[in-house]
Amino acid sequence: MLNRMTLQIFRQWAQKVFTNPFPVPHMPDSLTGALKAAAKGKVAIQPPVETPERFRGRIAYEKTKCIGCKLCIKVCPANAISFIGEEKKVQFHVDRCCFCEQCTEICPVSCLWMTDEFMLASYARKEQIVSDSGPKPALEREEEGPPPIAQKYEVDESKCIGCTKCARLCPVKAITGSVKQPHMIDRSLCVGCGACAEGCPVKAIHASE
Repeated sequence: MLNRMTLQIFRQWAQKVFTNPFPVPHMPDSLTGALKAAAKGKVAIQPPVETPERFRGRIAYEKTKCIGCKLCIKVCPANAISFIGEEKKVQFHVDRCCFCEQCTEICPVSCLWMTDEFMLASYARKEQIVSDSGPKPALEREEEGPPPIAQKYEVDESKCIGCTKCARLCPVKAITGSVKQPHMIDRSLCVGCGACAEGCPVKAIHASE
């Protein structure tokens, strides 16, 4: 009688695998010997598989575009992102990353993207830290399409107490106002990170329609 485990085994046999099970068509008696023979041209190595669509490899980061809003840090489930206070930038620890892509989705300025790089192992710890990948490749920008329209925020003047905390929290300096006076948010500068709304002690800031 077939049980669930047997059915799962049959299903796995039928499914196409993403990686080659062995470097040669059949499991050799000695893998080391097979690799040495391949180096001499005596054994043909199976060709590498194509990178699957939407493959999530090593994270890439355009540092100059980053506004230091720290939203990526808030959503990272693996604690793989750290904030550099003196620079107001972030860095990524690939050895902790679980490649969930949540940081790339929440970034309001689209300075993060996933690459197809999967060879990540290294004895050098610094090589496991991504601090700046340079500008995003043109092909990546084309596939990404236009950046999403960020949610804007506004201040309820009847509740605002003019504590200036929101202005200090805003990573793009979009909030202005005097002490003990209602503040204003410049919608043309707002990137929708929500730091002001989260930090407001009287909940006077909310997302606008």
